Amino acid sequence: MTPVLTLEPLSRAHLPEAAALWADPAVIRYTNIAAPCTAAEAAERLDRLLDFQRGLPAPTIFAVREGAAFRGLAGCPPVDASAGTYGLFYQLLPVCWGRGLGLAAAQAALRQLDRLMPALVLADTVAENTASVRILERLGFVRAAVHPGAFCREGRALDIWDYTCRLSGEG
Repeated sequence: MTPVLTLEPLSRAHLPEAAALWADPAVIRYTNIAAPCTAAEAAERLDRLLDFQRGLPAPTIFAVREGAAFRGLAGCPPVDASAGTYGLFYQLLPVCWGRGLGLAAAQAALRQLDRLMPALVLADTVAENTASVRILERLGFVRAAVHPGAFCREGRALDIWDYTCRLSGEG
């Protein structure tokens, strides 16, 4: 059964939940967040995400809820909005893993963007993050590039895989 999720446009009100998410070492393991965020770092990160939303016709970054429970963040921040290029990301609490919530959250975020406009969506993942590889491929993303050893964490150099997907704007 597909989980029922709702997306709330990201706002400053989500700071406590986002801060807890970004402070979890398991959540940030394969992200560009090098170490668990302090409260101040989480506030800066949230402000950057909110800045990405300025000037867009509608929100593209969301808090993910299952019922009333915060589950994480998902969205498509602009890479180059004037060219119709966006990125996809999703970060969910570990309690959600293995339940299909990552796929459902990513699908919901892509649907929101697809309702707005045609877009080229970029995503990348660390190759050993098999859950994210499966999610991207199930969503129709195609691997476009491999960056050997480009992700360094805990003394390990891991490959990053770049993916692309085109949205029709007919969401």
